[in-house]
Amino acid sequence: MATRTEILRIDTLARPKRLPAEYRDDRRSVYWVEREPLRCGPDGHTVVAATPRVIELSRHKTVVGAWRPHRPTPIWPVASGAMSAQPSSRITQLSQHRNPHNSYLFDRDPMWDVTDEAAQARASERLEQLATPKTREERFSNFDPFWGYTYPVSENAQRSRCTERLESLAQHKGYHKEFKDERPIQWEVSQEAIEAIASLRLQQLARPRSRTMIKDDYDPYKVSPSAKKTRATPRLEELCLPIPRKVRQKKALGT
Repeated sequence: MATRTEILRIDTLARPKRLPAEYRDDRRSVYWVEREPLRCGPDGHTVVAATPRVIELSRHKTVVGAWRPHRPTPIWPVASGAMSAQPSSRITQLSQHRNPHNSYLFDRDPMWDVTDEAAQARASERLEQLATPKTREERFSNFDPFWGYTYPVSENAQRSRCTERLESLAQHKGYHKEFKDERPIQWEVSQEAIEAIASLRLQQLARPRSRTMIKDDYDPYKVSPSAKKTRATPRLEELCLPIPRKVRQKKALGT
């Protein structure tokens, strides 16, 4: 059983903690800062009293007396005064179109008459020389023989005789003695191949796989126990070694 002292201690700890005198409760709304929000009146609505400045700012902007709204349509009646008005000399001058330049030439018609002087004119010797087309060799003066350019060959080159070594080098390279041409797409089947009989093993391998031999739970990545216990032969270990010329020693960093 608890003693009297323990019971008194439990009662003391069970009492709520007293709030200090300067404690302030949390705000109930973000729309008021240092005073309580407005409360509803007798009719259930909040009554707000606006200051004269607020009432003045809440008024809409007045329109200037000289302002006129936009025309409702681009077509409007013309006043009789505007119909009978006479333009001034300045307005008449500004309404005239701009004249082209004195040296301006309009577009020439693709078909025009040739004057008699141009039809009876005789070309000069220089003009006929310039009108003569260039020859093919002069026009395409490049090193392409297909355009008419010929390579001049000297007389010594035409009379020269090649040596035996040059003739030997000029011969094309022959094929290997065991070289065989490409096999045709269609060829005759030998009589031996037609009369050949497949062995028992060949027939067994050619037989399609039976559906009963397929295992649904087959795991291709599973290693068999016998493969785990195998030991590599010395020759296999020798083949697994890297090529000596491709092996590089690690460089030791200086301490």
